[in-house]
Amino acid sequence: MIDDLEKDKCTGCSACYCACPSEAIEMKADEEGFWHPEIDREMCTDCDICSDVCPVINKLQRSSNFSPPQVFAAWSLDENVRLTSTSGGFFTELAKAVIVRQGYVVGARYNERHLVEHCIVSDVEGLSYLKQSKYIQSDVGRSYEKIKDLLESGNDVLFCGTPCQAAGLHSFLGREYEKLILCDFICRGVNSPKVYMKYLAMLQNRYRSAVKKITFKYKGYGWNRFSTLVEFEDGRHYIKDRYHDPYMLGYIEHNYYMRPSCHNCQFKRLPRLSDISMGDFWGIAETRPHLDADKGTSLIFINSEKGKRFFELVKPALFFEECTFNEASSGNACIFESPVANPLRASFFRDLNNMPFDRLIRLYCRDSYSKKRELRLFSQNLKRRLIKALKR
Repeated sequence: MIDDLEKDKCTGCSACYCACPSEAIEMKADEEGFWHPEIDREMCTDCDICSDVCPVINKLQRSSNFSPPQVFAAWSLDENVRLTSTSGGFFTELAKAVIVRQGYVVGARYNERHLVEHCIVSDVEGLSYLKQSKYIQSDVGRSYEKIKDLLESGNDVLFCGTPCQAAGLHSFLGREYEKLILCDFICRGVNSPKVYMKYLAMLQNRYRSAVKKITFKYKGYGWNRFSTLVEFEDGRHYIKDRYHDPYMLGYIEHNYYMRPSCHNCQFKRLPRLSDISMGDFWGIAETRPHLDADKGTSLIFINSEKGKRFFELVKPALFFEECTFNEASSGNACIFESPVANPLRASFFRDLNNMPFDRLIRLYCRDSYSKKRELRLFSQNLKRRLIKALKR
């Protein structure tokens, strides 16, 4: 049974939830806000399908996928697409190519509560909801079942999610579909929706206005110093870069509220399970400064022959350059490494219910608010700019 899986190994991918023929499984949030399967014993028929589709239990592989993958740096030739995307806009161009073929695109969007969920779009206008990074775990709901119906009807489908969600879909489907293009991204780890909502509540209390829109990795200060932009209903906005926004400090610098399974991710390996993997090409300026104009550069892994065919469809909309896997991995530790959980993680979650988010972060991230740190960040930023200028 799926509830025999150790809790800290469950990724919340929802494959078991979607596969259960008697609908005996619900995905319920635990005390940290992460979804886990819960079985209704009265409805359960002990068929064990839930365990059969679990990508953690079954350790899926696609032996025909490339190891290492083909690597490209790229960005959209449409400047607006590039600037409004998290990286270089490759995902948008890939999605547009699928929609032109009368296909469907499945990705993560914000809902009316500003939480994140997977949805299916079939037109270019709908792609605007799927752009940008969203630093909380997405609820895939019944997406896998809908995707299977679309594939069985002969439609092209592009799916994009975390590596564990892509594995969950692959396992749920149970076989290869030629018209499915499976994509994942270089994932550091997914954060607790509960913590994220505490963060938004803090901002709403501070601004005395409801949140209208959230944009993570906003490029107002540049791609390398990406920011968090929150727009409010009264027209005001909040913007802080990655080094000063409390939510990003707790996530990137201190590892307080990622899902437990993310600290020992089983999907950071080669060959990748997906056809294409995407991410930010961090560090590309060190070897190829002409590929970093601080506007966003996509890192692309072509992992399979199918991925290669779909990449060919997108090339006319891209500037691209083939790179080495060493260049990709040197600036992207998250390709292979799982972040180490903060030793105070459990204590952080205990205090979460009793303390405002800003006070909590200041208590648990004291060193991030020191003057020494500010001077260090200033000197690092200056050094990076000088090196880039000299190389050019």
